[in-house]
Amino acid sequence: MTAQSQPNDSQAPAGLDDITLHLIALGASVAANAERAFRAHHAQLETLGASKEDMIQAVNIALRVKGDPHQQMLTLAEQSLVGGGGGCCGDACACEAAGMEKGACGDDCAC
Repeated sequence: MTAQSQPNDSQAPAGLDDITLHLIALGASVAANAERAFRAHHAQLETLGASKEDMIQAVNIALRVKGDPHQQMLTLAEQSLVGGGGGCCGDACACEAAGMEKGACGDDCAC
């Protein structure tokens, strides 16, 4: 992602280029669950020649931003309703404590 301004060209407009703006919008559409916006910005990015890697990175950033409040509320609900350390069994599973999905690290958390 690059800005439109160029060091040797004082006539170049300042600000973000079209690819960068659509990458931001793509991520925002994921965070907002806006399917039509996602499709529109994805199509624009393909037309502009944006890389799949940049699009994936924008989506992954949006998912991390969106997931943090979800995880915080899940932890609060578990602590309030189940007690203990807030994990799925009342105590934190090793994989959950490491920020992964329960059971992803093979700690036999079966809840």
